[in-house]
Amino acid sequence: MNSNGLGIDGKVIFSTGNIMSIDDITKKPSQNATQELIEAIKYTIKEYGKQTDRVEYADHSRIISRPDDIQGKIQENNIDDLKIGIKIFLTECNEDNLKEALEIALKQQLNVASVADVIVSFKKELQEDKRDNLDEIKRIWKFLEGYVQMGTVGELGIADIEEATFKELFEWSKVKPSIIQINLATCCVVPPTLQSFCKEKDIKLFTHSDSSDILPSQSIEEIFNKPLILQWAVRFTVHIKCRGVLTIKGYCLCIT
Repeated sequence: MNSNGLGIDGKVIFSTGNIMSIDDITKKPSQNATQELIEAIKYTIKEYGKQTDRVEYADHSRIISRPDDIQGKIQENNIDDLKIGIKIFLTECNEDNLKEALEIALKQQLNVASVADVIVSFKKELQEDKRDNLDEIKRIWKFLEGYVQMGTVGELGIADIEEATFKELFEWSKVKPSIIQINLATCCVVPPTLQSFCKEKDIKLFTHSDSSDILPSQSIEEIFNKPLILQWAVRFTVHIKCRGVLTIKGYCLCIT
């Protein structure tokens, strides 16, 4: 049993709910994604401790969550007026983890039939000479293509892969990546050749500041006072299209 009183054994799914409704987080807009997620987990644990009715998923995984307004916020608008996006942070190239992350985000968190886009991020190793594993990326990409073909996902994107890897992925894939995210912390300037390629192929190129290691092991141990393993994390966002207003933002993650 750790100091939070959670007694984590086996698999636990965390759901932060809509963090746009948490004043302690919205008042700190300069936080990076990792800092934001840590604050959201701590707040969720605190609120979870106050609940008497607690939920389990069908596979008997524990879910640690808090009352929130996601469904109410979605229902305030026509679903066609909303742009829903998901970013999945994978700690390893595992299709089962990817499927679980997507299914929980779509069915349990958002309760929607489809989303505008899914961006996948692969955890980067610390070694400077660690290269992208194109075969593993292709395997995950092929799995994601199935969701596009079913109409569950509109567009696919990828974060923080090398330019050569991205171009090879683009040429190989059936469902072409329409979004690429570049972290300026590791790449000070977007290569002009990549900019030209994206312009030519009509690919949206964005910069961002998310760490691929969204919740480092040290942070996990500080939160739970014991070493645990992050399997995956998802961030979901909901914008009102006509106004460009972010109305929902939240995280769900799996820890074992």
